[in-house]
Amino acid sequence: MESVRPSASGTAAWLMRSVAFLVALVACPLFAGMKMRVIEGRPVVDGVYVNGHGPYRFLVDTATTSNHIDAALARSIGLKATFRSELASSAGVIQVQGCNGVEVTLESVRADGQQFVFAGMEVVHQIAPDVQGILGQEFLSRFDYLLDVHARRLEFGTLQRGGNGMQVPFRSLHGRPVVSTSLGELAVDSGTNWVTLFGREGRDLAHSRMLTLSGSTDVGAIFSKLQIEGRTFWRGDAMAIPRVEETGVSGLLPVSVFRAVYISNSKGYVIFE
Repeated sequence: MESVRPSASGTAAWLMRSVAFLVALVACPLFAGMKMRVIEGRPVVDGVYVNGHGPYRFLVDTATTSNHIDAALARSIGLKATFRSELASSAGVIQVQGCNGVEVTLESVRADGQQFVFAGMEVVHQIAPDVQGILGQEFLSRFDYLLDVHARRLEFGTLQRGGNGMQVPFRSLHGRPVVSTSLGELAVDSGTNWVTLFGREGRDLAHSRMLTLSGSTDVGAIFSKLQIEGRTFWRGDAMAIPRVEETGVSGLLPVSVFRAVYISNSKGYVIFE
């Protein structure tokens, strides 16, 4: 649930990578599947290799723009900082370092020219201390993929099954998929287990705070009903954040609300089951 803002000098390179991603999606459909753990609603996979080093355990986060890696691990495998940028989330903005040109392999799926940020792991370690990095949209946007929360599987490629899923289009905001719902424009977020609404006042939760990759912020609770194209998927207490740095999105839609979520980057739609 964050985004990395490229500097002006990095914008052209980012656009070139985006074009390359689109070519890869159209020309090279991939098919792979693997087991995943679900920790407090968040998908975690084993078997991630970074420049041939591994295997490592990574969180899969659909609302994170860049990949992240533990800073100590980055040093141990020879990753050196090549840029500085801003890491933005609903809690604020911090300065971070990172590097480009990294190869990532997960089972039979591989992506070259990846960007990693050497920050943001502190909050992940509070949930799962043995997680060593995050696969964000830098990696995920290259593929069509299924996050099957119920069966605890991550699958890449064309969806091979039917079912009661609802297909809706998404728009991309900082590389993150955003869908229209009864609660506004929400970013599909596998990195949180709370429906989260921005710019909303909620009832007091004993001064509870929400942790993000760039800090923490006060939150409340507000009873809400989530509908997508008239179909009710969830109702209950959503997390309300009255003051946020996020723009262009009304909140976060956790993948854990659904049995499974399929994201087709090649065709621009999401299927919710």
